[in-house]
Amino acid sequence: MPSVASASQDRMHSHDVVLANRALKQPHLASDHGVATSAIQLPQPLPGLLARGLTPQDMLRVNAARPTFVTLEPGESLYYQGDDCHNIYLLLDGWAFRHQILEDGRRQILDFALPGVVFGLPGTGTMTHSLETLTTCTFSVFTRERLFDLMRDVPTLGFRLLEIMADAESRAFEHLTSIGRRTARERVAHLLLELVMRASKSRATPRDGSMTLPLMLPHIADALGLTSETVCRALSSMRKDRIATLRGQKLDILDLKRLATAAGVDLSADAGKDAGGGALRLAS
Repeated sequence: MPSVASASQDRMHSHDVVLANRALKQPHLASDHGVATSAIQLPQPLPGLLARGLTPQDMLRVNAARPTFVTLEPGESLYYQGDDCHNIYLLLDGWAFRHQILEDGRRQILDFALPGVVFGLPGTGTMTHSLETLTTCTFSVFTRERLFDLMRDVPTLGFRLLEIMADAESRAFEHLTSIGRRTARERVAHLLLELVMRASKSRATPRDGSMTLPLMLPHIADALGLTSETVCRALSSMRKDRIATLRGQKLDILDLKRLATAAGVDLSADAGKDAGGGALRLAS
């Protein structure tokens, strides 16, 4: 039976081959594989949250770092738990999720990723989780050395990265509190509210209306430490109370204030935060 290490190496090799072959089909990857790109318009290398406040000269430095681009279809993985980490990835567009798989196959979803999230900064150099796409996703890819050089040469970019990492830490604390202390209904309400607030900051999504939520019940269940049946009951309860409805992948927020109350969140405190896509503050 192959070891975990050898299995990870096999996955890395096959994954690299897939990305290299995909470069021949995707113009924005062609430059790294010797294909002429004079007539190709490349995507912006930074998501909006990171590009905010950068000058034209700063963006010239970013482009000089020669980032590459990868587009994945729904259900594909950018990297796997246990892979060596050589690059840093920035999510430009789409939804994805980070997760860990236990030896018996159980899955824990750690976080849902929206545009602006950064991947590939483990202190050990080994990925502690896998990343899977929920929708079509586009990532910009920097080598670790070039991105660290950019953070030195463009201090504003470094501050933006620190803000994003601080937001991710705050979300991780909230997720831990949800799994450890919140009721099933509170967990579901808190997750829905978090995603609505984050989506409203990354694009023009109504804060009190409808949005596409590309999640299935098992995604919500695996993120909250619940069964799909329990999630379904919590959603049914909120639908009966005319707080929110989730049908298919359409989320309708019928009463944002009552959703926040169900989640234990103070919306007035959150409204005063800078738009960084971060955590929600608990009501006292």
